Amino acid sequence: MRKTFIIAAAMVFLVSSAFAGVSTVSLLKSEAQGDRVTVPVTLKNDRMMTGMELPLKYSEGVTLEEVSFEGTRAENFDLKVARIIEEENTVVIALIPMVYGDKSDLETGSGVIANLIFSVDDPTVDQIELTPTKVEYPNHSALFVYSEFNGDKPEMKVEEPVFEDVTVYLNTSSSSPSVPTSFNLHQNYPNPFNPSTIIQYDLPAASKVRLDIFNVLGQKVKTLVDDYQEPGYQSVTWNGDDDNGGSVATGIYFYKISADSKVETKKMMLLK
Repeated sequence: MRKTFIIAAAMVFLVSSAFAGVSTVSLLKSEAQGDRVTVPVTLKNDRMMTGMELPLKYSEGVTLEEVSFEGTRAENFDLKVARIIEEENTVVIALIPMVYGDKSDLETGSGVIANLIFSVDDPTVDQIELTPTKVEYPNHSALFVYSEFNGDKPEMKVEEPVFEDVTVYLNTSSSSPSVPTSFNLHQNYPNPFNPSTIIQYDLPAASKVRLDIFNVLGQKVKTLVDDYQEPGYQSVTWNGDDDNGGSVATGIYFYKISADSKVETKKMMLLK
């Protein structure tokens, strides 16, 4: 695995050209469980992704205990590495969908690619901020790798990601910014799931919101939200039930959100 990572990193730095970013890295609202805080890192990519390297520096007063890829878009990648450099408050995440056998690149979309699990050392800390950084020996910098065809020959290209909403707040004080800059429906997590999953979405303005669950036949099985909501980072939990309170069967489901003129749909899987 170490040898594979070194080879992959070398390939990343030898790719042909860099261009303006079309991928966005951001953080979802944190979740506290006991003395630990889970911060989901999301990726919104407009091109299929061949590889990713993401060194992040996190703020003082917390310790990064682990990085989990379970239930994320990266769960089935051949290579998923998280190197925590505790003395520098830094983590380097490296992801490659295919190393062994034949797998496709990461499809375009939006959703969690890693969950950072922190413990809070300083009780006065009310936020965790992550910023892109560079690491030396070996060299790491934030980049995404894509494959594009030049005629019939594939070429790898690099882009620098855009970072948005890279601060998560551990309380609800009035000084905490609570309005996102754009509308976004995130991939549910965990996914696949059993028995419940969380769906998060960003509302930049007050809106009439409806969020429904559909089966593969297009039949509505559950309405999760049907209300007027203020702007902010919203989340709702689906417990795998229908509108009558009964449990639904294992399978693929779709969740669709409508907020004013915005409509977006994503797929998820329930396993029992």
